[in-house]
Amino acid sequence: MTKHESEHADPARLRKETREWLATRTIPNVREVARDLENAGEDVHDLMTAIDELESLVRGPRTKPRKRPVKKSRA
Repeated sequence: MTKHESEHADPARLRKETREWLATRTIPNVREVARDLENAGEDVHDLMTAIDELESLVRGPRTKPRKRPVKKSRA
């Protein structure tokens, strides 16, 4: 397995359509499934934590921080 294959997906590199689909379709659907499981008596704490992490990745900062030029010191 190459290094590239083992790395996690960079959310900043996800296509806009992919982020929108995750935010409007996938995450709400998985939350609904988690609520159904919870109502059936299952422990869904870990699942809800994972959903929250995914949501923060999808909705997080969408731009990379700007690189600031390095000031040269005058000696």
